Amino acid sequence: MTRIVLLFVLLSLNYHSHADLIADTCKKSEYPDLCNSTLRSDPRSAKADAKGLTRIMLEVALTKASTTFNQVKNLLSKTTEPVLKRCLAICADMYDSIVEEIPKAIQNVGLDNNEANHQADLALTDVDTCESIFSEEPNKRKSPLTANNNAVRHLVAIAEDILVSLG
Repeated sequence: MTRIVLLFVLLSLNYHSHADLIADTCKKSEYPDLCNSTLRSDPRSAKADAKGLTRIMLEVALTKASTTFNQVKNLLSKTTEPVLKRCLAICADMYDSIVEEIPKAIQNVGLDNNEANHQADLALTDVDTCESIFSEEPNKRKSPLTANNNAVRHLVAIAEDILVSLG
């Protein structure tokens, strides 16, 4: 009986230490609520170290980027309006790059954090390019991708915040 209680206490302490790692990590993030909800919703986070949390965040960002890329391609295939088609074509190129850059960042986490950060920065630049193309004059218009662009941007930014803490 004593062993069972001891085992329970040790498991409980281990859980709380990981929960504290998530809380501590997310407090340092630009988007702490999104960081907490994203990491706590992934069961792998419970046993992950800071490098693992970074990879998880980048994987979630990649999933969102892939979904956005598919949305862009779908909108592009249905659009006949020339200016919108041009904007979406640029976004398709940007998201094609993003879905290549994020896996490179994931691969470099813990091996070359500077390179991981560089790849994440490239992805952020591409997201910004996609969003800003819609506001260029003289054909300024509302981007149909703002919500998705913001989601990808925030997830990658959180990953970068965690990367910074790794040194």
